[in-house]
Amino acid sequence: MKHASAQANTANFAEPARHGLDDGGLRMRLGYQLRRADLAMQQAFAREIGETFNLRQVEFSVLALLATNDAVRHKQISEVLGVAPSNMVGVMSGLEQRQLIKCRPDPSDGRSRFWLLTEPGRKLEREVAQAISEMEHRFVLERGAGDAALLVQALDRLW
Repeated sequence: MKHASAQANTANFAEPARHGLDDGGLRMRLGYQLRRADLAMQQAFAREIGETFNLRQVEFSVLALLATNDAVRHKQISEVLGVAPSNMVGVMSGLEQRQLIKCRPDPSDGRSRFWLLTEPGRKLEREVAQAISEMEHRFVLERGAGDAALLVQALDRLW
């Protein structure tokens, strides 16, 4: 009887599927819903932010981290974003070529280097952050999902 509440809630997923398949069994699964929401958010980001600012999500994430943290090492950025350091090399290079970030040696350890946000990078980060806030607000409102802040808080508790 452990799963009675989950079974009782399946009635909420009885509406017709958007793509012609009965996915009610999947739609009651948290992982499936998180994945679908992530895909929808990625598509909205690519359309509204990526095309407008020529920026991918991972690139914005780097700019946002550097905007709120002074002198960050490559490994720290990789760990926070959950991206392999080798995969971050191209991301960092691209942002550096666009003069949005710059690399400086660590004065206390000549082998280590820090990444910093440039003024153009700081300006772009602010513009994109504002555009993302507006996009996320529309994203949630258009779907009737209620308060975006509550949704973000609930998701934050999951990990």
